[in-house]
Amino acid sequence: MSTTKASTENYMEDFDSLLSALTAEELDALNSLVDPDDTYLPAAERCKNQTNKTATGPYERARLLNFLEEQGKSEKDWEHHKEYVPGEKKGKVWQPPETVKSNTEDDDLLMTTEWDDVLTNASETEIVELAAILGFTGLINQVQYHAALTTNAPTSSGGWNAAAKGEQLKLVPHEPDNTTDVEDCIKKANANDGELKRININNIREIPTETMKELLNALKTNTNVQVLEMSNIGMPDSVGKVLAELIEANSTLKTVNGESNRLTGSVVAEIVRATLKHQSLIELRLSNQRSQVLGNRVEMEIADAVSQNNTLLRLNLQFDTVGPRVRVTERLKQNLDALRKKRINAK
Repeated sequence: MSTTKASTENYMEDFDSLLSALTAEELDALNSLVDPDDTYLPAAERCKNQTNKTATGPYERARLLNFLEEQGKSEKDWEHHKEYVPGEKKGKVWQPPETVKSNTEDDDLLMTTEWDDVLTNASETEIVELAAILGFTGLINQVQYHAALTTNAPTSSGGWNAAAKGEQLKLVPHEPDNTTDVEDCIKKANANDGELKRININNIREIPTETMKELLNALKTNTNVQVLEMSNIGMPDSVGKVLAELIEANSTLKTVNGESNRLTGSVVAEIVRATLKHQSLIELRLSNQRSQVLGNRVEMEIADAVSQNNTLLRLNLQFDTVGPRVRVTERLKQNLDALRKKRINAK
């Protein structure tokens, strides 16, 4: 540090000695060497005043403009080699290219193709089909398109030649309520009924928590039910843990749907880990839960569990982290590819 400070002081002394040796003219010349594009200098410092005249008085704008106008009138114009003549055109004058007249019959022969005869004799239905192939069906709506395909439909009700208009609103009735008897499903599950292959209790909102647990416990020893659908029934975490125990105990289930419930991220990860016990589950749907964002730690746990599963083909979950999403996607692709190779080898 002391060496650097000493060298800086020596440099400043040499610089001061150089400046003291310059004359007034040399200092003015040095000050004029300023870069006008230097943005670090203010605008007043970029262009120095180079006039040595003394001021004749205060600045008066009107007087200055009158002086410049009188000086411009008194000075002689520049000398021109050739005087200006109004209306005279200089240089090469542009001429439009000559048009070659051709025989009308020859033009008709050149322009007429086989497609002209086809389009002239084509029906409205054929024109609409051709427009569909070329991607022009966006000019008309679906109702007009089907009306044009129908030969008996009048053109006024729609079609290729009719004006495009909006389709009338069609009221679709609500889907009927789910009338599945949960108590009856519990009885058949306990009895291991061979006709009970699928249990669908979707959208039944007023199922008691104890009834849900009773149904899941009844399926632990069942060997016939392959599809279990429990979407939008308000399933809490306590029932979700029983669902994880069911997946660990049952090797017959192939599809489990628990979407749109109130499960947290930790319970969702526990359900996914439960598929590693028997590895018999093919499809698992657990999206749209109370925890919209599972978190990086939970997503990593789910990705670790899926990467060890060799039978799961479809997993419906929303991943916000790129790493776990890519790992799960790649593993599901590998399982699908292994199933395809197994099917091909069996043939």
